[in-house]
Amino acid sequence: MILFLCPKSSEYLLPKLKTVKGESVVNKYFFRRMYVNHFITTVDYFAKTLNQKVVPAFDNVSEEAHQAAEEAYEQASKFFDPERDDPADFAEVASDAEIDFGIMAFGMKQGIMNLFAAGLYHLFEQWFLKFHRRELLFMGEDGDLTLIHLEEAKKRLLSDYGIQIEAFPSWNKINELKLVANTVKHADGTSCEVLKKLRPDHFAPPSLKKDGLDSVHGRIGEVFHPLAGEDLYISTEEFAKYVEAVKQFCEDLAKSFDAFEYPKG
Repeated sequence: MILFLCPKSSEYLLPKLKTVKGESVVNKYFFRRMYVNHFITTVDYFAKTLNQKVVPAFDNVSEEAHQAAEEAYEQASKFFDPERDDPADFAEVASDAEIDFGIMAFGMKQGIMNLFAAGLYHLFEQWFLKFHRRELLFMGEDGDLTLIHLEEAKKRLLSDYGIQIEAFPSWNKINELKLVANTVKHADGTSCEVLKKLRPDHFAPPSLKKDGLDSVHGRIGEVFHPLAGEDLYISTEEFAKYVEAVKQFCEDLAKSFDAFEYPKG
């Protein structure tokens, strides 16, 4: 017998229902409670962690940059020779250190935003494939790595339940998030090229967006270092939209199972 497992605890083991052919099917009456509700709570906390714990850590970047300038000035001053050195040169060293630190820190902030976007997609993908392995695959299949992928899950949902997830309103945004995740990880590549055409604004630096400009009107450059906050710029607003898309997908899937009618017999 295949068991329907609660993601929180293995103490609650709910048997799956049977079709007239004796094959196990998803127990729709517990799907929302055992999979969707818990995962949506996880996604909300994931987003909260970014917005309320990680991003605020960069609130004092200006102060840190000023401190970096003072340290650079102090270090350079150790070698000051009043007979040959111009004090203005040391002030310039400090100014450069402050600017360099600010650029690095704000890049790191953007890189973490990009990283959380990639993490969000993989959080979703792992949840969905966990459901696929436990509920859509049959006994003995869940160890077959050739069956553990999204295409197989989509095929099973459609053939066994008539659920076409690609028709969900949230699907296009989920697929876009996948492109973002691959671009964050691999920089330029197939996914990045598709994303450039789909969302060229993701490749426009925030300074250009602030001035009402973006990359739509020109060639998008090469993408080298998204994890350092360069070349790809996922905003907090776009991240929030991706979060909502993931949550909406869960709701759409739950509603599809709610509407599913078990075979009679």
